[in-house]
Amino acid sequence: MAAVARGRGRGRGGFGIPNPGKPGEKADQQTDISSENSSNEFDLTRVLNDLRENNLDTQVEKISQHITQSSSSTKLKDVVDLLIQQTIKKSYFAPLAARAANKLCSDESFGNAFRGDLMKTTQEKYKKRESIRANSTSEWIGLACFICELFHHLRTGDSPIRVLAAAVHQTMSELLSSEGQTSNTDEELEGDEIDCFYDNFKAVGSLLETVNKEKVEELLGRMRDTILADDSSAKTRCLLLELLELHAGHWAIPSKVEDYFSDKLADIMASES
Repeated sequence: MAAVARGRGRGRGGFGIPNPGKPGEKADQQTDISSENSSNEFDLTRVLNDLRENNLDTQVEKISQHITQSSSSTKLKDVVDLLIQQTIKKSYFAPLAARAANKLCSDESFGNAFRGDLMKTTQEKYKKRESIRANSTSEWIGLACFICELFHHLRTGDSPIRVLAAAVHQTMSELLSSEGQTSNTDEELEGDEIDCFYDNFKAVGSLLETVNKEKVEELLGRMRDTILADDSSAKTRCLLLELLELHAGHWAIPSKVEDYFSDKLADIMASES
C-alpha cells in the first residue's frame, strides 16, 4: 500500500548495550568508496549492490570468504560500515541488509566479532539520529528502516535482540511525531515518515508486542492521538486507522477491509494530486 519511505528524528541515547567495537554514498560516489574499501580482487560495494532476494546466500558467502581471507585489521568494520552506508542511502535495501547481517553474525569463525561491530556502529548512528534527521530526511528514514529490520531479522538462537526493542519503539515514536511538521530541507519528502512508520509497524509490530507489550500500547495511543489531531492529514488518518484495525485483528486484516483502506487511500491521493 504505502511505499517504503524516506525522511527527520529527535532525541538522544543508545541501545543501552555495552561496547563490543560512515555516512553513505550515492550512486555517483560508489566508485570512490569501492576503491577505498576494496582490494583489487574483491569489490565489496559491487557485491552489496548486486545483493538480491534470489542470491542472498551466494553474496553473503562471498563476503564471508573476503572477511576470512583478508589480512586487514579493519575488515569486519569495513563491511559493517558499508552495509550501514548503503542502507542509510537506500532505505529499501534495509530488509536484505538485515538478513545478510544476521547470516554474517551466525558465522562460526567471526560471527560474534561481527555482531559486536554491527551493534556498536548501529548504536553510534542511533545516537546521532537527531543530526541525521536535521540534515537529510531520506537518510533518517534509511536509518529508521535499518534499526527496525535488524530487530526483525537479527537473532541470538531463535530469539530477537531484545535490547533493540527500545530503539525500535523510540524510532517509531519519532517517525509518528513528524505529522504536521515542516522541514527546511527535503521538503519534497514531507509525509514520507508516516509511510515509513506504516511499513515498519506492519513488519515488526507483532514481534515488538511479544517483547514489550507496553511499548506497542504506547504506540497505539500515539496513533489514536494523531488520528484525532486537527493538523493530521487525511492520508495519515487512513494509514493509521488501517494499522489499528490490523492490531485489533491480532495482526491479521480481512481482505475486504484491506481493500477498503486501499481504495480510500487511492481516493485521497487522487484528490491531492
